[in-house]
Amino acid sequence: MSDSVKTEKPLIEAVNVFKSYKIKDKSLDVLTGAGLVIQAGEILGIVGASGVGKSTLLHILGGLDRPQSGTILFKGENIFAQKNGFLEEYRNKHIGFVFQMYNLLPDFTALENTMFPGWIGNKNEKDVREQAENLLEQMGLKDRLYHKPGELSGGEVQRVALARSLVNKPDLLLADEPTGNLDSNASDSFMDLMIQLNEKFNQTFVIVTHSQKIARRMGRVLQLVDGLVTPIDKDLIL
Repeated sequence: MSDSVKTEKPLIEAVNVFKSYKIKDKSLDVLTGAGLVIQAGEILGIVGASGVGKSTLLHILGGLDRPQSGTILFKGENIFAQKNGFLEEYRNKHIGFVFQMYNLLPDFTALENTMFPGWIGNKNEKDVREQAENLLEQMGLKDRLYHKPGELSGGEVQRVALARSLVNKPDLLLADEPTGNLDSNASDSFMDLMIQLNEKFNQTFVIVTHSQKIARRMGRVLQLVDGLVTPIDKDLIL
């Protein structure tokens, strides 16, 4: 084997990330040197007690928030050391987000909500519409395209949010407690869907969850404790 054979860089790497917040006269240290590596095509779970900084870490990985120090590398490039406008493009083209509260626009249909990131990215209207329709159909929402969020069940709304996060074909999807507002059956169905997307399209997921049942279905699980990320054997999750 040649010595010049290249090894593929991780999709995302967080190195020595620190983040704190000022609360009145005190400083709350949330991340204290956190680090992790995300490989393309994996489903990675992040668990931890409430308030330990899981959402903060997810926001930093997605370029929604900046650390006090540390590095986030996307395919080897430091996302916080690029030219103006890079983070906006990074979030729109390479990252998809699914939040617990869905954040769908109430006056827009399921199809319009799904198309929204494509509009922001100035993509071809026909292509975006076709991609959105295909995604919603894959998620069992073919007959709900023109329904608004208030006319959908909780599980349907969350599937629309998932479709919206995928419409720009992101490299990485970040999901923050995506099943937190769903019942057990809807949670299982939603996780089934993410696993199918991973297997069919090699879609990479990082999922923050409090659910031990959901965590056990991840390919790999990390826990956040005292501002640091450490591996955990998912088979030992009770």
